[in-house]
Parts: sequence; structure tokens; C-alpha cells
Amino acid sequence: MNKRCLWVGLWAGLLLPCALFADETETRTETNAEIRQAITEGNRAYKAGELSQAAAQFDYVSTLIRQLQAGELGTLFPEPLTGWQAEKVDTQAGSAAFFGGGINASRRYRKDNASLELSITKDSPLLQTMAVLFTNPSMAAMGGYKVKRIKGQTAMMKEESNSRELQMLIANRILIQLRGRGVTEEDLNAYAEALDIEALTRL
Repeated sequence: MNKRCLWVGLWAGLLLPCALFADETETRTETNAEIRQAITEGNRAYKAGELSQAAAQFDYVSTLIRQLQAGELGTLFPEPLTGWQAEKVDTQAGSAAFFGGGINASRRYRKDNASLELSITKDSPLLQTMAVLFTNPSMAAMGGYKVKRIKGQTAMMKEESNSRELQMLIANRILIQLRGRGVTEEDLNAYAEALDIEALTRL
């Protein structure tokens, strides 16, 4: 390889992350501008007595904020562990009118014939129904779950044939689900341990 090609490769490696970061920053700046504009329009409509228009604008603000949260949530997924490969994080933010709001993000990991999906759901009213299982070990056992502790948090493990799943409920508002085929209990534990619980609760 000649020196010219070497320098081109080095500069490309340095500039590509900067370009990606710039795109993310620009997108966030545009979203912040939309949020401010919608708040201004909502205030104007409210003062003018246009309550339906005001409500629509503030609902839009809530959706945009949840989208920002979903994007930040996507950055908290662990990198693939040794020998594993990972796909791009998929994020979703539900509106207040559908699914009761809340945000969700997921990522798939693969290793040889094993596959695993890690899903994180935050601030959804639907999580209240899950809290019953975590606060009632007897009910969880009836559902085939084994209760354990991971990083100081209550976790439930379930095994069926070649499939395993692990669930954790953090602060009654963040549900972590790991589902995999061809995976071991140690695999699920390792990915659960790799999560930054403190960062998730701050989001």
C-alpha cells in the first residue's frame, strides 16, 4: 500500500465518526426547534381559546420528546459480547393516543446458531400489569418463571425447549426483556449484566 492510500484510509477513519456525530447533532437541533415552535403555537392557540388546536400541538410536543428519548435509549444497548455480532438498534416512540405512550428499543445479537433479542420498554402504562409478577414470586412460579437477582434487580428466567427468556423490571417503569434461541442462561445473564442500569433510570 502506498503512502497516499494509507493517508486516505486514516483520514476516512477519523472523519467518518465525526460526520455521523454531526448528522445526529443536526437532527437533534432540528427536533428541538420543532419542539419550541410547537410549544409557541400551542400557547398561542390556548390563549386564543382554540383548545383542540392547543391540545394537538402539545400532543405533538410529547411525541417529539419521546422520540428524542427513544434515540437516547438506543445508545444504551451493550456492544456485542465476544464472539457475537449485533444488528442496528430499532427504536420506537408511541403517541399518547396509541399504546398509552412510552418508548421502546430493541437490538438483535447473533452467534453461530444462537440468536438473542434485547428489548427495553420505558414509561408505558402497560408495564403496570407486569409489576404484579415481579412483586408476587408465587404467581411468577405458576407461570413457569424462576426468580433471581441480577445487579441488585429482580429478574425472572423461563426456559422452554430450545428457547430462553429473561425479564427485569427496573423502578416499575423500565422493562428489560431478553429472548433467545440456542442460548444459555449464562448468555442471558451476561447481556443483562452488561446493561447500564443507572443510565437507564436517569433517562
